[in-house]
Amino acid sequence: MSTPSNPALLAPVPSMRLGAPGGQPLTQFTPAGPDPGRLDFLGRLPIPLRRPFKAGLDRAVAAHRTRTGFQLDCCFLSGAEWYHPFDGLAGVPDADGLPEMLVTTFYHDILDPALLAHYTPDAGQRRQPPCHPVCLSGGLLDPLGAFRTFAVIPFVFLVDERRLKGRPMPRVWSDLLDPMWADDIVFGGWRPNERVPYQDYNSYLLRCLALEFGPAGLDAFAANVRHLQHNIRTATQAGSNSASVGAIAILPWLQAALCPRRERTRVIWPEDGALAMPIGYLVKPQAESRLAPLIEYVTGLEWGAVLSRNCYPPINPSVPNAYPPGARLKWPGWDDCRTHDLAAETEQATRLFFDAWYRRHEVRACS
Repeated sequence: MSTPSNPALLAPVPSMRLGAPGGQPLTQFTPAGPDPGRLDFLGRLPIPLRRPFKAGLDRAVAAHRTRTGFQLDCCFLSGAEWYHPFDGLAGVPDADGLPEMLVTTFYHDILDPALLAHYTPDAGQRRQPPCHPVCLSGGLLDPLGAFRTFAVIPFVFLVDERRLKGRPMPRVWSDLLDPMWADDIVFGGWRPNERVPYQDYNSYLLRCLALEFGPAGLDAFAANVRHLQHNIRTATQAGSNSASVGAIAILPWLQAALCPRRERTRVIWPEDGALAMPIGYLVKPQAESRLAPLIEYVTGLEWGAVLSRNCYPPINPSVPNAYPPGARLKWPGWDDCRTHDLAAETEQATRLFFDAWYRRHEVRACS
């Protein structure tokens, strides 16, 4: 199993815009942001990857400038931003108003068909990259070549073996619906206090559970969830006597691997597949040659090794030991993404879950 690098990578860093005159990065990113249509590159990544990605991107941009004399104008969101300016890209009327290249995790704001059309190569120009067998069998490669996956966020189980109390170790996702796990599961979410609804949560997980197990399955899962909390807090508390965690936590692989009480906890890759969220890039077909240095960076061995060390395994099959032996991945797949309204279905799944979860907790509070 890969081991995570320095946990200090989990600290947020300021937003940085690269490619300023003279090669000096700008340390400001205003709410209005740069004009997306003037950018060669716009990217966002999970917090643990931001510092190393920014450092490698700086080097790639500087090397290109030294070699060619041309400056690539790149903006990487490294602070609190996530939605803006990505949430406005689908409304841009033509390709000239869009960045030449995007890097992002899988999210519905970049899956608008009109937006994807600007980054989809013609059928004769679609070239699938070398792909690790785990990713290939998991269907991570976009057959239309628009969203080009280079890594995944695997969601796994972190189990406190002392809290099992004779119950069998969960092995597959359907195990989490069993009533034996009532009030014993925690997954990612955040709210400022218990008097208000959750402000942030793993909606991807909820939508995937609803898709596979239906409303009844989501209701059964809600009955087993103790509460939601930040993944880092769960990782640091798992294996302790804290009332904030239960027997099972659903976490990204990195956070599960960072748990300090490994003598008491075990990381479980579900036998039917860790739930995978793709991380990839989109590039306009006409810009692919010009942006080759950036593409080589995000798909290459240097960045792949960083991804592997931080438990965000790359699809590059040349990166060694990126996946545990026998690992499998699962996710809804590209047909699902292109034939469903992901935003609407995600909203519906979260509503079903929280209606059931809050109703259960109201009953418990009154009993």
